[in-house]
Amino acid sequence: MKRIKSIDTFRGWCLFMMIFGHMLSWWVRSEDRWLTSAIHSIFGDIIGTGFLFVSGLSAVLFFKSRLIKAEASEDINIEHVNNEYLFRALLILIAALIFNSITAIGTLNPLNIWKWYIPLTIAISLLFAFSTLKTPKWFRILLAVIIWIFHYYILSILLPYQGQIHVFGVLFHILYNSMGLHPILFYFSFFLIGTVVGDVIFEIYLIDNQKERRSQFKKKILLPLLTIGSILLLIAFLFLFPSFLLHATFSSTVYSLGTLFVSFSVLLIFEEYKVIKVEKSYRFFLFYSFYSFTIYFSHFILYFIFLNRLNAFNFWIAFFGTFILLTLLIRIVYKKYNIKASLKVQIARISLILVTRMEVKKKKKDRILLQSKT
Repeated sequence: MKRIKSIDTFRGWCLFMMIFGHMLSWWVRSEDRWLTSAIHSIFGDIIGTGFLFVSGLSAVLFFKSRLIKAEASEDINIEHVNNEYLFRALLILIAALIFNSITAIGTLNPLNIWKWYIPLTIAISLLFAFSTLKTPKWFRILLAVIIWIFHYYILSILLPYQGQIHVFGVLFHILYNSMGLHPILFYFSFFLIGTVVGDVIFEIYLIDNQKERRSQFKKKILLPLLTIGSILLLIAFLFLFPSFLLHATFSSTVYSLGTLFVSFSVLLIFEEYKVIKVEKSYRFFLFYSFYSFTIYFSHFILYFIFLNRLNAFNFWIAFFGTFILLTLLIRIVYKKYNIKASLKVQIARISLILVTRMEVKKKKKDRILLQSKT
């Protein structure tokens, strides 16, 4: 199956916008916080939910493509694919906890060791979703809706105990620390929806005949996503305005999901029908996708550059100047180090090495047991 550039473009855009949002939070002075609030209200939930959506989509594409490879290979079996997936998730979890630990040390707050930054939410989502990847699509959609509704009920019960040394206070910390970030019960639903869309895309792109593939593409991807997305956006603007601009609410979920479906569909149209040459026109975002984890963990250095010092005008000068320099740096790193500097690629490599070593040890142990019996 060919690599779908629209997915990389979408992930790169999400990372770009997340860094942009962080710059607004860090650099803009208190007198001009209206700018930060306005942009966060429009894009805030879309970016977080977009990350989880595309992570679920990518996870199922990886899993299904490896299963296809396992069917045609004598060296790889289903157990190998399962272990490789789980090792990836665990390595991302370790990276997330290391990052959280550094944050806890920097803020002198040990409670920040467990805090729902995006990497932790992605890692836990990968682990939670593992047992669902072979289930029917309708089941995952139903599960996503149930978890989403369940989230609001649980939150209403636990919220009064926030910060308290109480069993419900501990549960609140585990599930919702911090509410302004990406708590698992709210964002996992988007991850599951991403796995469903990824499943459909995988099935369609296995079709070699372009005419048949495009027919199925329209029927199973474009029409459903554009229709549902447009309806959700109409509901948001006609009936939920301005409440959909509030973070992590029912209204913002409707708005975010509608925006995700429509924007992702447009990217797929551009690529499938070659309206725009994705490789050239979106090269900027492809770089950000390739180094997504590397950039995410390292971009917090920007926090210290203009901390609370910029007004609503000179912020834009600093923003564009920083991104030009950052993109040039990424291009230099890409040319000089390529995959070596990609934390995402290294995690994939290490997971494969760990699975291979585990299988070698298992075969050696089985051989010893067989020899002892004989």
